[in-house]
Amino acid sequence: MTWPGGGQDQQGQGGWGGYPQQHQQPGQQGQPGQTGHSGQTPYGGVPQQQPQYGQPYGYPQQQPQQGGFGQGGYGGLGAYGPQPPDNSKRNKAILFSAIGVVLVAAIVVAVILLTNNKPEQQAGPAETSGPAGPTTTTKAIATAPPPLTVAPKNPGWQVVSDSASRLVYELPPSWKPNPPGDTKSGTGAIPVDHTAALSSYQCGGASYSRGVTGMQAIKPKEGGADLDATKVATDFANAFANSFYEIEKDGKAQKPQVKIGQSRQVESEGYTGVVLEATATTAAGEPCMSATGKVLIVSLTKGPKDGIVLVVNGDTAAVPGQESLPTASDEELNKIADSFRRVPK
Repeated sequence: MTWPGGGQDQQGQGGWGGYPQQHQQPGQQGQPGQTGHSGQTPYGGVPQQQPQYGQPYGYPQQQPQQGGFGQGGYGGLGAYGPQPPDNSKRNKAILFSAIGVVLVAAIVVAVILLTNNKPEQQAGPAETSGPAGPTTTTKAIATAPPPLTVAPKNPGWQVVSDSASRLVYELPPSWKPNPPGDTKSGTGAIPVDHTAALSSYQCGGASYSRGVTGMQAIKPKEGGADLDATKVATDFANAFANSFYEIEKDGKAQKPQVKIGQSRQVESEGYTGVVLEATATTAAGEPCMSATGKVLIVSLTKGPKDGIVLVVNGDTAAVPGQESLPTASDEELNKIADSFRRVPK
């Protein structure tokens, strides 16, 4: 089978037959609603208060009192009127009084300044009658479900599991599960994930493998018809057989010849459905691919809205130059298909 052509690796999930594709954004959460500008208070919407002034700053100035001598003075020859007082002591008294007033004023000003500059005491926390409530809130973070621990039904085989959908299938040791997130797609069908490959090889500058597996859970598209296991299997078989064995020749895609075989009924863990086989014959002229291949589709439903699908592919003819690579037998492909199930909780 080819991988660079149809059925190339893809990321994401799809919907079968128009089923809605469920894209999961790692860590993806809903966006909160946003408010517009109408929710904002216009600038200047709150009126500003103008300061109200009282009396003009300062104190009324007192006019100084003019002092002087009495009316008496020199009254004539040999006769003296009242003598002017001795002003030296009086001037000293006035000076000392003035100094005292200045000192008192300075002390008063200093006290006022010290009082005004004293830091205000911070108000203590308000007393409450009960314990304070939490200051932060926590939001539960969704965590991935734990890995499934499932014992294989086929001794020595490996289990491929999806812990979210609880889907599992089993593989022989020669198959290699692909890294998480790898998907394989069919023409017009949803991609399958939790894939694996058998005997990968390089040819003509491209990568190929001798077998591919992958699984997916499906549901009807909104307003669509209920799931029918046989129709789902037929659609998937055509899609993946055409995709896996399509080649390009002279710049044009060459589809394989695909034949749909008879289905067989199966049951598994409360699901019922079919296993459908399709065979593909590659168009001539492609040296890097198997001339023939097989695709098994396991399609199971549980009611009209719950479906699960497994794709199992294997080459059935040798590839020139790759004869040493192991291929899957019919028995091995059928045992892989029969191992597909959903693990009950």
